[in-house]
Amino acid sequence: MSELIAFSSPDTVLPPYGAYSHAAVVPTSTRLLFTAGQVGETPAGVVPSSIEAQYEVALTNIANILADRGTSPANIIKLTTYVVTPIPPDRMRSIREAIFGDITPAATMLFVPRLAGPEYLVEIEAVAAILAPSPSA
Repeated sequence: MSELIAFSSPDTVLPPYGAYSHAAVVPTSTRLLFTAGQVGETPAGVVPSSIEAQYEVALTNIANILADRGTSPANIIKLTTYVVTPIPPDRMRSIREAIFGDITPAATMLFVPRLAGPEYLVEIEAVAAILAPSPSA
Protein backbone atom coordinates (compact mmCIF):
# COMPACT_ATOMS: atom_id res chain seq x y z
CA MET A 1 0.00 0.00 0.00
CA SER A 2 1.29 3.42 -0.92
CA GLU A 3 1.77 6.21 1.58
CA LEU A 4 1.86 8.70 -1.31
CA ILE A 5 -1.40 7.88 -3.09
CA ALA A 6 -5.02 7.76 -1.92
CA PHE A 7 -6.89 5.09 -3.90
CA SER A 8 -10.67 4.83 -3.90
CA SER A 9 -13.59 3.09 -5.52
CA PRO A 10 -16.79 4.98 -4.71
CA ASP A 11 -19.99 3.13 -3.87
CA THR A 12 -21.71 5.09 -6.66
CA VAL A 13 -20.01 3.04 -9.42
CA LEU A 14 -19.73 -0.68 -10.08
CA PRO A 15 -17.06 -2.22 -7.83
CA PRO A 16 -13.78 -3.13 -9.57
CA TYR A 17 -13.69 -6.57 -11.19
CA GLY A 18 -10.14 -7.19 -10.02
CA ALA A 19 -7.14 -5.76 -8.22
CA TYR A 20 -7.53 -2.13 -9.22
CA SER A 21 -9.14 1.11 -8.02
CA HIS A 22 -11.40 3.51 -9.85
CA ALA A 23 -9.52 6.61 -8.70
CA ALA A 24 -6.13 7.70 -7.40
CA VAL A 25 -5.28 11.06 -5.83
CA VAL A 26 -1.66 12.17 -5.69
CA PRO A 27 -0.63 14.99 -3.33
CA THR A 28 1.28 18.02 -4.56
CA SER A 29 4.36 16.88 -2.60
CA THR A 30 5.07 14.27 -5.28
CA ARG A 31 6.45 14.11 -8.78
CA LEU A 32 5.13 11.78 -11.46
CA LEU A 33 7.16 9.10 -13.22
CA PHE A 34 5.84 7.88 -16.59
CA THR A 35 7.34 4.72 -18.04
CA ALA A 36 7.55 3.97 -21.72
CA GLY A 37 5.62 0.88 -22.72
CA GLN A 38 7.49 -2.16 -21.44
CA VAL A 39 7.28 -5.31 -23.53
CA GLY A 40 8.11 -8.82 -22.44
CA GLU A 41 11.76 -8.68 -23.47
CA THR A 42 14.53 -9.25 -20.96
CA PRO A 43 17.60 -6.98 -20.70
CA ALA A 44 19.49 -9.76 -22.53
CA GLY A 45 17.10 -9.46 -25.49
CA VAL A 46 15.15 -12.68 -24.81
CA VAL A 47 11.44 -12.64 -25.67
CA PRO A 48 9.60 -15.60 -24.10
CA SER A 49 7.07 -17.34 -26.34
CA SER A 50 4.11 -17.31 -23.91
CA ILE A 51 2.07 -14.24 -23.06
CA GLU A 52 2.18 -15.10 -19.34
CA ALA A 53 5.99 -15.17 -19.36
CA GLN A 54 6.09 -11.91 -21.35
CA TYR A 55 3.67 -10.35 -18.84
CA GLU A 56 6.00 -11.34 -16.01
CA VAL A 57 9.03 -9.88 -17.81
CA ALA A 58 7.21 -6.61 -18.62
CA LEU A 59 6.16 -6.19 -14.97
CA THR A 60 9.70 -6.97 -13.83
CA ASN A 61 11.03 -4.33 -16.23
CA ILE A 62 8.64 -1.78 -14.69
CA ALA A 63 9.67 -2.77 -11.15
CA ASN A 64 13.32 -2.29 -12.15
CA ILE A 65 12.63 1.15 -13.66
CA LEU A 66 10.81 2.21 -10.49
CA ALA A 67 13.64 0.96 -8.28
CA ASP A 68 16.15 2.88 -10.39
CA ARG A 69 14.17 6.06 -9.67
CA GLY A 70 13.88 5.38 -5.93
CA THR A 71 10.27 4.26 -5.79
CA SER A 72 8.43 0.94 -5.74
CA PRO A 73 5.38 -0.73 -7.27
CA ALA A 74 3.42 0.36 -4.16
CA ASN A 75 3.51 3.87 -5.65
CA ILE A 76 2.06 2.96 -9.05
CA ILE A 77 -0.89 5.24 -9.75
CA LYS A 78 -2.01 3.83 -13.10
CA LEU A 79 -1.23 0.77 -15.21
CA THR A 80 -2.24 0.44 -18.85
CA THR A 81 -1.83 -3.05 -20.28
CA TYR A 82 -2.04 -3.89 -23.98
CA VAL A 83 -2.43 -7.56 -24.94
CA VAL A 84 -2.89 -9.32 -28.26
CA THR A 85 -4.43 -12.43 -26.68
CA PRO A 86 -6.17 -12.85 -23.33
CA ILE A 87 -4.38 -13.88 -20.17
CA PRO A 88 -6.58 -15.71 -17.66
CA PRO A 89 -7.48 -13.14 -14.97
CA ASP A 90 -6.42 -15.40 -12.10
CA ARG A 91 -2.97 -15.87 -13.69
CA MET A 92 -2.65 -12.11 -14.30
CA ARG A 93 -3.43 -11.43 -10.64
CA SER A 94 -1.02 -14.02 -9.32
CA ILE A 95 1.84 -12.91 -11.60
CA ARG A 96 1.28 -9.22 -10.81
CA GLU A 97 1.02 -9.87 -7.08
CA ALA A 98 4.23 -11.93 -7.11
CA ILE A 99 6.14 -9.00 -8.64
CA PHE A 100 4.29 -5.90 -7.38
CA GLY A 101 2.71 -7.14 -4.16
CA ASP A 102 -0.88 -6.42 -3.19
CA ILE A 103 -1.44 -3.14 -5.07
CA THR A 104 -4.66 -1.75 -6.53
CA PRO A 105 -3.76 1.11 -8.90
CA ALA A 106 -6.15 2.57 -11.40
CA ALA A 107 -5.84 0.19 -14.36
CA THR A 108 -6.93 -0.34 -17.95
CA MET A 109 -6.48 -3.36 -20.20
CA LEU A 110 -6.81 -3.09 -23.96
CA PHE A 111 -6.91 -5.84 -26.55
CA VAL A 112 -4.99 -4.82 -29.65
CA PRO A 113 -4.35 -6.60 -32.96
CA ARG A 114 -0.57 -6.19 -32.81
CA LEU A 115 2.23 -4.46 -30.91
CA ALA A 116 5.54 -3.02 -32.20
CA GLY A 117 6.75 -6.43 -33.39
CA PRO A 118 4.98 -9.73 -34.05
CA GLU A 119 6.94 -11.44 -31.23
CA TYR A 120 5.47 -9.10 -28.59
CA LEU A 121 2.23 -10.23 -26.96
CA VAL A 122 1.98 -7.71 -24.10
CA GLU A 123 3.05 -4.14 -23.39
CA ILE A 124 2.54 -2.25 -20.14
CA GLU A 125 2.81 1.45 -19.26
CA ALA A 126 2.95 2.72 -15.70
CA VAL A 127 2.56 6.06 -13.96
CA ALA A 128 4.04 6.20 -10.46
CA ALA A 129 4.52 8.76 -7.70
CA ILE A 130 7.92 9.83 -6.41
CA LEU A 131 8.50 12.09 -3.43
CA ALA A 132 9.49 15.56 -4.62
CA PRO A 133 12.86 16.72 -3.35
CA SER A 134 12.79 19.09 -0.42
CA PRO A 135 13.29 22.71 -1.41
CA SER A 136 16.82 23.93 -0.72
CA ALA A 137 17.11 26.40 2.14
